[in-house]
Amino acid sequence: MKRTIRLTAAALAVSLSLVGCSMSDDDKPSSNSGDDSSNSDSGKAAGPVEDLSIGFVAVNLNSPSINGIKDQFVKAAEEKGWKVEVFDGQGDQAATNNAASDFISRGVDVIVNNSSPNAQMTGVMKEADAADIPFVSIYGGFVEGVDAEIGTNEFINSTLMTAEMANRLEGKGRVVKLNWTVLQALRDRDAGFKAVMSENPDIEVVREIEVKVPGQVEDSYDQLTNLLQSDKNIDAIWLGWDELAPSAVRAIEEAGLEDKVFAVGFDGNSFAWDLIREGSPYKMEPANPFPLMGDKAIETIETIVGGGTLPSKVVYMKPCLINEQTVPAEGEEPDWENCAFFPGEV
Repeated sequence: MKRTIRLTAAALAVSLSLVGCSMSDDDKPSSNSGDDSSNSDSGKAAGPVEDLSIGFVAVNLNSPSINGIKDQFVKAAEEKGWKVEVFDGQGDQAATNNAASDFISRGVDVIVNNSSPNAQMTGVMKEADAADIPFVSIYGGFVEGVDAEIGTNEFINSTLMTAEMANRLEGKGRVVKLNWTVLQALRDRDAGFKAVMSENPDIEVVREIEVKVPGQVEDSYDQLTNLLQSDKNIDAIWLGWDELAPSAVRAIEEAGLEDKVFAVGFDGNSFAWDLIREGSPYKMEPANPFPLMGDKAIETIETIVGGGTLPSKVVYMKPCLINEQTVPAEGEEPDWENCAFFPGEV
């Protein structure tokens, strides 16, 4: 590392909860579940560290989920006395990579990638490795060169949500999919959707819409409005992430289809829970523990920098199912430790 890390005299045992392995680049599903149950190999504990400098890059902080991860990470890091410099790529992956390279040349202690596709940052990882700087990722998808990846298993999330959509349709109907298959998490969700649809031949995928980013809210509204004006025989809409939920609900309601069409999505933002709570056409999603991911990343960095070892480089965390029965009260969070994930647990 570029400078000496001071370890405090007191030892702190750090254990990581993890499951399985990440999906490969060809979108083959993981065989393990997406909870954060403890692995039998808890790794080697490390001591807490002080005075770290973090170069934190994100491809697009305009996303509420990505911005929420950043906020929690920065808060937790600053509570430890660490310094965090944040770069927002505003949708520009090349600019994000350049910023990470600049952080490395300036000698930060750790690089943290927030949701940028790690497959597009392998050059940065090589630079970090040559400089002995750990590369930690949140929601970037595991690839060779990542020292730790924190997230949820989005293939499992998607197969559950898509299967539940198919169940509500009783195995037949016409659906529309909207997604942006640039981020690894969204590609994993896409793979889950296609896997479930391949087993439901009586459900027709009318259109697969690749949403424009930036401008995703307006583009999804425009595309759905045009589609529903020309084809009202749609039964369900699958959304790659819940930032699209308000525009989807608006398009459905303006088409007069609120009693016919329902929508499902992913992530866990409060505005989406408002829609569920209000009884809108947006019905359910798996909520990812974004408030906890920042803390888990801090814990993981402390293990790596403090000289400990991880049982696995992939740390999967448990989501919560949010539907009409489980949506938290306004202003509240789910019980992340004890929430239901499968509909049958509700």
